[in-house]
Amino acid sequence: MTRTPEIDADRLWEAHRLMAEIGPIPGGGSRRLALSPEDAAARALLLDWTRPLGLAHAQDAIGNMFFRREGSEPAEGAVAFGSHLDTVPEGGRFDGVSGVLCALEVMRALHEAGVTTRRPLELVNWTNEEGSRFRPAMMGSRVFAADMSLKDALAVRDNDGISVEQALKETGQAGPLAPSPRGWSAWLELHIEQGPVMEATGTDIGIVTGTMHARYLQLTVHGEPSHGGATAMERRHDALAAVAEAILAIERIGIAAEPRGRSAASWIENLPNARGSVPNLTRLSADVRHEDPEAAIRMEAEVKAALDAIATRRKVRIELDPYATFGPTVFDGGLCALLRQAAEARQLSTRDMVAAAGHDSVLVNPLCPSAMLFVPCKGGITHNPAEYASKEQLARGAQVLLDAVLKLAE
Repeated sequence: MTRTPEIDADRLWEAHRLMAEIGPIPGGGSRRLALSPEDAAARALLLDWTRPLGLAHAQDAIGNMFFRREGSEPAEGAVAFGSHLDTVPEGGRFDGVSGVLCALEVMRALHEAGVTTRRPLELVNWTNEEGSRFRPAMMGSRVFAADMSLKDALAVRDNDGISVEQALKETGQAGPLAPSPRGWSAWLELHIEQGPVMEATGTDIGIVTGTMHARYLQLTVHGEPSHGGATAMERRHDALAAVAEAILAIERIGIAAEPRGRSAASWIENLPNARGSVPNLTRLSADVRHEDPEAAIRMEAEVKAALDAIATRRKVRIELDPYATFGPTVFDGGLCALLRQAAEARQLSTRDMVAAAGHDSVLVNPLCPSAMLFVPCKGGITHNPAEYASKEQLARGAQVLLDAVLKLAE
């Protein structure tokens, strides 16, 4: 006997608590870098949770995980939904994780209610969405969507020289499937907002209509090694000092582009990084992004002009590698309308939004109709142990996801 499926808020909250026990850090956050032992443990826990539900598990060569619930018409394109379990080094409990756990709760609610959908359903956990350990971000979905070759992805190395291929083998996450589209009829992703707008406006559900355009850059600054005491200031070719100027220039460009654009300089490597030595090689990862792609391109040009001026003034050589882009993305209008209707049917307030951050949905969007929904997060804090969404906020988002999935899978 079937009944109307409903989200179990307590069960969903407990899943978040248990997942957060893997890779805990001070302040209540999580550290599960992609393809680390902690990430592998989180994946194993997810796999354990899916077994009582009778989901068929498949995994591809880049480690993307797929959990399929068959429908009454197995040949129909599946409705897919999920996100990622990997985190940044100083991460919270909700970014990406909530998308996977809310998807799991949808599967649990359907199983508990005894519902069989017409279309199959697939829960997805993408590999290396964050890009903190291995660049670029959204690696698993990039390979899946043929935006990056599997060969190139496997060759990427982290700061310790470990390749993606080695990390996949060491953690047992290299699956037998060739990464490729799976014929989905639709894709949905639930995510925390990662901003303060929903909380400030009292919005229950954010309908993500699209994303900004982002351009990722890596700078390599070549100076000249010398003594930090004996070398006169005017004779120095200081790579680190040049990067310090570059960081401030990138910040100024982002501030000038607000509110529709922004920038970041978020990773640095300095050599020889020794006391008493003038740095001769410094690397910096940065990005610029904007709702208008032409404006993002202009921002990148401003960065390049600033770097040229710094290189001349500082007597260093700066190499610029524009190694990745994403967006702009416009999500499927019909799916956005469906999410809006599902929320309003539950008497939940909605707001159309543009995502500033990158998400796996950006890569899936060209393959099938795709959309995202946001739930609020406290203070807009994210990529931080203080990141927080309440049990009630998560349950409301999961219920809208469930209702939309049921409609799509009819």
